[in-house]
Amino acid sequence: MRVLKNAGRGLAAGCFVLAGSDSALAGAWDTMGVGSLDLLFAPEKFVVEGGTTYLDRNVDYKVTKGTTQGRPGTDVDLLPNTGSKKERVTPNIWNYQIGVKATLLDNVDCLGRAYNPFRITEEMDPSWAGRYAGYETNANTLGLDATCSYKFQVGEGQSIRAIAGVKALDLTYQSDGMLIGGALLTSVGSAPVVIDPAADYVSGAELKSKGMAWGWRAGVSYEIPAYALRASLVYDSAISMDLEGDSYVKNVPLQPTVGGGMTTVEGEAYSSLKLPQSVELNIQSGIAPGWLATFGVKWMDWSVIDRLVVTNADGNMTTNRVLNFKDGWTVKAGIGHKLNDKLSLGSSVQWDKGVGGSYSDTYAFGLGGSYALNDKVKVIVGGAAIYKTPGSGDANNLASGATNEYEYDSSWNYALNTKLRIAF
Repeated sequence: MRVLKNAGRGLAAGCFVLAGSDSALAGAWDTMGVGSLDLLFAPEKFVVEGGTTYLDRNVDYKVTKGTTQGRPGTDVDLLPNTGSKKERVTPNIWNYQIGVKATLLDNVDCLGRAYNPFRITEEMDPSWAGRYAGYETNANTLGLDATCSYKFQVGEGQSIRAIAGVKALDLTYQSDGMLIGGALLTSVGSAPVVIDPAADYVSGAELKSKGMAWGWRAGVSYEIPAYALRASLVYDSAISMDLEGDSYVKNVPLQPTVGGGMTTVEGEAYSSLKLPQSVELNIQSGIAPGWLATFGVKWMDWSVIDRLVVTNADGNMTTNRVLNFKDGWTVKAGIGHKLNDKLSLGSSVQWDKGVGGSYSDTYAFGLGGSYALNDKVKVIVGGAAIYKTPGSGDANNLASGATNEYEYDSSWNYALNTKLRIAF
């Protein structure tokens, strides 16, 4: 047993904090991936860790079929889409998080964290063929959570932790698409504007959650520190939220009788959303002196998000998109090696099951390293190459009649993650 005991010494602090950078595409628009609570188990009494991930994305949508909405009964009703049939949809993005772990008592550890756990960013040229169903979407979250564990000794060198926590999310959502003037004529009534029935107008909505929405987590872990052995199972609850904001149509010409120029036609907008629950299992163990192996699997019930609906002040739908997401699975395995007291290296491989639409299966291959500047400060750098499989989807707005069916080829995406860790 001497080999395994030696394998555990210092690994949790030094070897596998690097873990790779392949979580940025995990679980549909989940940015956290597998192992997001690892900091809670840090052996030091006090740790501050901040990091950011840069994701270079490379996905092109190709419109295969689509129509524009028009004014019922007119000659602009359900025209075939025109414009660019292929468009880069995924701009490069940054994600971030900062966490603080503290040992409050000999058997009580707590983790506080600020991060952006869910994100969508899609930006196509406004002239592309799918513009009537949408050409820009931005959804971002601010997450705050606190998680604590209580450790019970269950035998010599063995312990069980009870894990519990709360989490809060604030979500902002913005989307733009094109609206043909024939459809706009039905909604502005007697407003003093001049509308070209065949012209395009930018139409969209900006919404924000009504305060922070709350959820909770609970879990358990079993640990033998001498062998760097840990198995943890954590459940995160779903979070329901209501959103409110404004809908708008931009750059609508005013009649000369009211001075001309341009105006924005605005209205109220409302929506509701449930973000999925998840279950995550993580296992790690020392396998030889200075070596650590990890395995994790995460399930998220993305199928709870079946559609996106935005309504106006009258309760009428302005957006009604059927999403039909499927449940997501993420599986990750890795190995790390502590070369000396300063330098550790590691690698990982991850499979993420696509949930449908623009989220196809991905395979990520990560490499990383950590370097201790001194006994308190460590710099961690990791990168990943992410292979995204081909797929297809649609962005049909049942409320307006605009349709957009698309497909995309396989592609390679890349991520770079950096962290600064200060421990006492």
